[in-house]
Amino acid sequence: MKSESEVADEQGMALTTWRRNEAPAFRNVLQPVNPGERLKLYDAAQVAAYYAGEPIPPAPTEKTAKPHPDDQLNDREAAAVLGVTAATVRGYAADGYLPPGPRWSRRDVEARRKAGDQRGADRRDTAQQRVDEVRQWLDAAERGERGKVTINDIRQRFGVSERTALRTLAQARGTGTETTA
Repeated sequence: MKSESEVADEQGMALTTWRRNEAPAFRNVLQPVNPGERLKLYDAAQVAAYYAGEPIPPAPTEKTAKPHPDDQLNDREAAAVLGVTAATVRGYAADGYLPPGPRWSRRDVEARRKAGDQRGADRRDTAQQRVDEVRQWLDAAERGERGKVTINDIRQRFGVSERTALRTLAQARGTGTETTA
């Protein structure tokens, strides 16, 4: 795939010059492979044939085109591969689950898909460990081996908010709901 900028560079022109002088005739012959997208991409074989004055090969279709690991996907295309929304893809990039965008290699997106959505798994594990430890404190307090368990004890030990400390204590006592981060 080639962007118009890459085509202009290959022709030794500034993009604005290429768009003014070459783009109208080029666009009459070649159609972008991603119609409707802001960044127009063209099939590299078609571009090469156009500038070589050779017959233009047929455009690849979804049925004939084989995805290449180096294909650059935008947020909507990556979302389709991952089965999530485009906003989630951007969130993955912001959280470090994908490289910074706005385009991602198919290889990176496929790796993310194969890894599954692991966001939150570490927090759930940590929250459960916190509840288990506080439960041990409560048992020790009942046996007289330690003083009363307080919200401040939990906040200081785990570095959590007051609300999270309250939730942890409730869960450790068996009066809370499902463990959350």
